[in-house]
Order: sequence, then C-alpha cells, then structure tokens
Amino acid sequence: MRLLLTLLLSGLVLQAVTPVQAADSVLSESYVEFVKLDPLILPIIDSNGINQVVSLVVSLEVSSINDAEKVRKMKPKLTDSYIQNMYGMLNEQVALQDGVLQVALIKRRLVIVTKEIMGDDIVHDVLLQVVQQRPI
Repeated sequence: MRLLLTLLLSGLVLQAVTPVQAADSVLSESYVEFVKLDPLILPIIDSNGINQVVSLVVSLEVSSINDAEKVRKMKPKLTDSYIQNMYGMLNEQVALQDGVLQVALIKRRLVIVTKEIMGDDIVHDVLLQVVQQRPI
C-alpha cells in the first residue's frame, strides 16, 4: 500500500505543470492574431476584354505566434493560389450574380484554398477585409 501511494504521488509530481507551462497554455488558448496578406487585384475579362477589376484584402486568423510565422512564410504561395483560384472563378462569372460579387462564395473558396496549403489546424478563419469591384 505504501509503495502504491509513493508511486501515485511521484506520478502526480511528474505531471505537475510549471508556472511557465501554465502561462504558455493560457496564452495559446486566448491568443489570436490576424495575418494580413497583400491586396489581390484581379481583372474580370469577358468577350470584350477587361470589363471590371476586383480588389480583395484578406487576413488569416491564427491562434499562436508560431502559426502566424508559418502563415507569413507561406504568403507568396497563398497569394499565388488565391489569384489562380479567384481568376478562374471570376472570369467564368461563377462568383457574379447580376454583376455583383457573391462574397460568401469567394470566402468559401478562399477557405478551401487556405486549408489545402496550410492544413486544417493552422488557420482558423479567412477574413475579407476589403472587397471592391470597379467597372472599367
């Protein structure tokens, strides 16, 4: 019985969390950062040429400093993938309804592309900071 009690107590001591670990845990649970990407400027082309330009400013929500740094390192790849995906969708007029951008559809596509590049656990949300549509 004494041996069992000693083993249990030593196990509790080994599993104890240091104040630094506890602070890191609390920080990671409440930490939120938004990583702003460079603006995306996309032409919409129809049979007559460029008929309008769409500008998007995207921010990505992460929950740790480490994840924010991972996103910053992948900014060029994210931007490239966003441009390719949005360019095809906009020029096929899929994202337009009566000439107006369908923001919810654009956001869903950006979320899919982001998860393909960053995985499911790094970026928690894709935020559209600016959506601008200008006829030419």
